[in-house]
Amino acid sequence: MDVAAREIADALGGELIGDSELRIHRIGPLEGADAHTVAFLANPRYRAQLDASQAGCVIVASDLRDAVSGRPAAILTADPYLFFARLTQWWAARTRTPPTPGIHPSAVVDAGAMLGQGVVVQALAVIEAGAVIGDFAVIGAHGFIGRGARIGAHSRLAARVTVGSDCSLGARCIVHSGVVIGADGFG
Repeated sequence: MDVAAREIADALGGELIGDSELRIHRIGPLEGADAHTVAFLANPRYRAQLDASQAGCVIVASDLRDAVSGRPAAILTADPYLFFARLTQWWAARTRTPPTPGIHPSAVVDAGAMLGQGVVVQALAVIEAGAVIGDFAVIGAHGFIGRGARIGAHSRLAARVTVGSDCSLGARCIVHSGVVIGADGFG
């Protein structure tokens, strides 16, 4: 992705100082950042990393205005950590290709399962009887949704996620590859 620093500030707020047309190509940590990276500092203990960073744009608390005055660009905000979290969501929404709704031909969906509108069921996924999949949820490839399980609307389960029988996930959950919900613990 390639955006101007001003596009980030326009979309998410904050006070932009410096070069509003600075091109940002990636999000990253202060350490290892380059001139086209946007990074953030939330904890003042890591101020040395800010000083040493090559990040083109940094997100910092408003009281660090003087510390970033010589940088190419900076966004001042009341809560840099929250701003950065919102930035990652904004960035992802623009870079991820949304999956096409529907059920892959190799998936197995029991006739007794209930799927909402716009649901995506990817290759080799299994959804058992009585499962309820909310609107616009994504069940990744090789996923398993057990009997009577419930997946909330707009949730995204990556490849190889297992949700056991009668387990429930709320709306807008993100579950990463390999997660098993409803299994016995290790204790």
